[in-house]
Amino acid sequence: MASTQEFRRRIKSVNNTRQITKAMEMIASIKMQKAIKNAAALRSYVQNAWNMLELLAKTTSPEAHPLLNAKESTRQAIILISSDRGLAGAYNSDIIRKLNQYIENSPNVDIIAIGKKGAEYVKRYKVGNLIAEFPALDEIDYNEVIPIAKMAIDEYITGKYGKITVIYSHFVSSLKQAPVIKQVLPITTEHIDIPELWEKKDPSTSSGQGETEFKFEPNPDAVLERILPQFTRIQIFGAMIEANASEQSARMVAMKNATDNAKNLIDELRLIYNSVRQGSITREIAEISGAAEAMK
Repeated sequence: MASTQEFRRRIKSVNNTRQITKAMEMIASIKMQKAIKNAAALRSYVQNAWNMLELLAKTTSPEAHPLLNAKESTRQAIILISSDRGLAGAYNSDIIRKLNQYIENSPNVDIIAIGKKGAEYVKRYKVGNLIAEFPALDEIDYNEVIPIAKMAIDEYITGKYGKITVIYSHFVSSLKQAPVIKQVLPITTEHIDIPELWEKKDPSTSSGQGETEFKFEPNPDAVLERILPQFTRIQIFGAMIEANASEQSARMVAMKNATDNAKNLIDELRLIYNSVRQGSITREIAEISGAAEAMK
């Protein structure tokens, strides 16, 4: 049995860890609230952009726009969004599991990794072909998406890839994050693999006024040609925002669980410490009593 001094050291060590995890929980909570607001605002923007895209598609010739047409190439590109740091529960492992499931059916892939954890996994286990690596940021700026989107759009137009998808964690609530696969190019009506997470609305009935007629200048095809690259960028940007909200909420929950576990461990150690201390005091009293009795 360890001494009381050893138990005091253990209690102090666990308490120090508890203070660290509590601080990390509070920081993650603050970041999560901000990320959730950004995700909610962007969802509305993307939904409106999607509705506008559908309206344009009805008045144009989709086959004239390369980003709407499927390519013959069997090679695919995956934009994998993970985190730079751990201590976020199953956040990164869920993303990697989703990647492995997808690659089983589509082994001929190149991977653009956003986040060190995903990039390290791809390099270590030779999953696909890592062609680019970008850091994951807490403060996500739209300008950070431009080089990633440009790489994807240019390679798709040249016909190198037949499909480009993004794998990320979609924020559902602070207790639930769903790893999903979204097809970015070619742009199709099925723009996420879990329909209930993203409710598509009919633009003709959204205002309750029936069919609304729009006039596009200079013409619908020119407007669609301008919107398609921007819509592709906003899809990738949206995935990064959703992933950031998921990461911060997963980290907050993981740190809360760690803090609670540390508190429970401290309580258990204190019970054992008090028992050992009481036994030590009892032995000392017995020894003193025995010595006094022997001196009589």
